[in-house]
Order: sequence, then C-alpha cells, then structure tokens
Amino acid sequence: MIYLLLSSLLAVTIHPQNALSDHYTIIPPLGQIESITASDIQVFAGSGQYLLFFDKMSFTFQKSVFFDCTIELIGYDNYTNDLWIACPDGLIRFNIMSYSLRTYPVPTPIQRFSLDATNVYFENARTAERYALDKVLGTISSINYFPQNLRWNSKNTVSEVRNYPFLNPYYYYDDAQASQVPFERYAITALLDDGMHLYVGTDRFGMLRYNKVSWESRRVVYGPLDAQIRTVRKFDDDIYFLSVQGISYFQEDPRNWQYLRLNREAYDMTITNDGLFIARNGRVLKTSGNLEFPLYDFRSDVLTLNEDHDYLYVGTRSGLYRLKKGTSNAVPFGPDAYAVYYVYPSENAIYVAGEFALYRYDRKEMEWETAFNFGVKDIAGIGQEIYALGTNNQIMHSPRAQNDSASADTSWLLLPYFNIYDIDTDGADLYCATYAGLYYYEPSSELYKVIYNLPRIPYEHVFVISGNIIAVSRNSVYALPLEYRD
Repeated sequence: MIYLLLSSLLAVTIHPQNALSDHYTIIPPLGQIESITASDIQVFAGSGQYLLFFDKMSFTFQKSVFFDCTIELIGYDNYTNDLWIACPDGLIRFNIMSYSLRTYPVPTPIQRFSLDATNVYFENARTAERYALDKVLGTISSINYFPQNLRWNSKNTVSEVRNYPFLNPYYYYDDAQASQVPFERYAITALLDDGMHLYVGTDRFGMLRYNKVSWESRRVVYGPLDAQIRTVRKFDDDIYFLSVQGISYFQEDPRNWQYLRLNREAYDMTITNDGLFIARNGRVLKTSGNLEFPLYDFRSDVLTLNEDHDYLYVGTRSGLYRLKKGTSNAVPFGPDAYAVYYVYPSENAIYVAGEFALYRYDRKEMEWETAFNFGVKDIAGIGQEIYALGTNNQIMHSPRAQNDSASADTSWLLLPYFNIYDIDTDGADLYCATYAGLYYYEPSSELYKVIYNLPRIPYEHVFVISGNIIAVSRNSVYALPLEYRD
C-alpha cells in the first residue's frame, strides 16, 4: 500500500525562523538529551523542544533552535546535509543552513530510522511495521524488509550504555560545591560513537565527550538549570540567573556556566561584599559553597532583596526591614503591615514598591513620604526619572522623582500602555516585557516601540545586561544584542 503525504512548511514553528536575518539566540535550559547525531564539523543533540548545535572540533556550544514539538530522535543525512527529526506527530526534514523545513505526517511513534540516497526507512514502535519515505516525492510505502547495511538512528537502551565499562556507574553526580542535593543521580540518556570519540548525553548534567583511546573526558553545559527564571542579576562580570532549581551563573571570561542547585526554591538573591544572600520563605540566608547559614528569621515571607553601600534591604509580606552590612540584626524600616515587592536605592532616595503605594525615603532629610497611593511591583530609574510598574500592569512616571526635594510629588503620570509584566532599563530607554512581545519606551520621543528582532510572544521578564537584552518567556530565554534592537 502506498500513501501520498503532503509536506507542509507551516505545521511546525521554529525559533529563530531565519538563520540569516534573525539576530537573537535562544539560551536553552539544562534539560534531558534524548538523541545525538553528527556531521563532519558539528554535533547535534535533541533536548526537549531544543535542537542544540556544538562545534565538533572544539566541542563548544554554538546555538540552539526551538521547535514547537518535542524532539524524540534525530539523524544526520550525509547525502543532503539535512537533519531528520522524529517528533510525536511525524518526521521533520530540517536544513541546518537555511533553517527551512518540511514535515511528513508518518505513522508514529518511530522506533528507529535510517537514511540512504533516496529514502528514509523507519519502523513503527507499536506495530513493528516497516516503511520507506521517498525524499523527493514525499510518498511513504509499507515494505517487508529493510535493505542491508543500514546505519540506524535509534533510542539508546541501558544495555547499550553498559557496553562502555569506563562509563560505570552509568550516571553522574554534581561536585560537592555545586549542589545541595549531593546524592542526586543524573542519568545517561543518549550516546553517539563516531569511532574516535564517544558523545554522552545526560539528564540535566549537560553533554560529555570521551576520547576512546585516552578516556579523557570533557563536559559542556550550555544554559541555566531551567527556564523558569525568577530574576537575573549582574555582579562584576558574572550574570546570575535565579530559577526554580537553583542559581546559574555565566562567566564572560572564560565563557562558561556554573551552578548551585538548591534543594528548595529561593525567591530572590543579591550579592554584597559579604557574599551571596538568598531569600526563602521567611528567611534570609547567606551561602558559602553549597552550605546555607540563616541570617535572620522574619515574621512573614521574604519577597525581595536589594542593597546599597551600607545596608541590605529586605522586603517582606508585612513590611520593609534593613540590616547593616556585617550584622545579623534586622530593623523595621519605613513601610510596614503590607507587602513590599521591590526596593530601589538611588543616590538621593530609596523607593519602595508596596502593595498599595509607592514610598520614598529622602536620604538627606531622613524622612518618608508616600509618592502615590497605588500598588507597585517594580521600579526602574533613568537619570533623574523614576518609572514604577503598577500591579495593574501599567507604568507610572515621574520626570523629577529623584530631585532633592522632600515635598510631596504630584507629577506622576500614567503612561498609555497595558499588559506590561516586567521592566528594566539600559540607562537611556525603558524595556517592557508584554503579552505581545518586547517593547521599549523612549523618553525623548515619549513613544513605545516594538522590538521586531525578537519573536512576538508573551514575555514574563526582561533584563538588559552587558550589551544584551535578555527576554524570558514561559518556555525559553532569548538574548538579543542591543545593536540589533531596531
């Protein structure tokens, strides 16, 4: 029996969609690698919905492509320089140079597949039926036998992993300083043996390469621990991502990732001269390697941390506290009784985003005032101007908020844009994560402008760090150099 299949260019969406004009990159989370294949110059791995590219010679991470389907199996086509990708709904033919693709709704799930000059041969995992897909015509035929001497792309089994005794005990542990769960195992989930090297994919431990002569190994980690990013901070030359599973930090020189896996989720973090501090439930804790030392217990949940030259500021569900650096005595400071979502210390004042108001502490007069009575969840400053993101997802703006006057400020204006979930600034413009993409507000023109060089999808967080825009969606972390903003 022969079936005619209609290939489609729209059945599967990928990001970036155009390899030549899309300047952003996707930072993939450290997930489970399901399948590995290689060309003469590159190694490819499928991890969840991400296709990962590695340089084969240097074994360094290059880039990733995000698919709106889960990648189950991949294979490299030496005849056409394409990748064939098995997803739950069919086969995808993906060109690694142009990013063009075609989809074929073949019988699934696919147990294994192989490639020759004219056909893709595959086997159905449930029925064990055999098929051949013509690469040119896009037709699929049911066949009785496969040709001999085919090289198969298939899921690796436990027995195949145990064919390499030097991998014993066939799973990995984190270094003691990198995890608060020291006995958690990270299993081997994929293998590729090219004769000279053995490539090993894992579950949340990255990719490894072993030289089969010397057994020397090298490990590559390529992104944060997971994609559920709470906040991003920059301290010196390191960028810290606080996510559900822990703290991931990227060092620009050398360019590598390091981790601190937490056994319980932290809500916020900051770094002072005394070390790294995290907020969890009603506690602020100081970390030393993988150890935590309680600094202070508060009456309610800690929501935010920030610091200036002298103090550590702690926003809780029942008000604001501050601790003088080098001590462990927290003192109530200003707003109390209600939640504090963010603290923004500036040169002349300290702004506090509260559940029902925005508060201002004048450093010179040492007095508090209420800037306006409306809930605020985030604050950003540009020069002498303050931008406050309200709990209604709109921005309030005061062009003279940071002056030295302690008198009541009536200059706050509501900017005309809705559905803003997070804000940040590069010192000149205000960046907004919205339901329909990423925008920036230009104070000089008083206009919002969309950033077309990023996908028009909902974003939950935005950060501008080291000349890059970091945008966090529900599934992915996107990075775009500022030079390609417009």
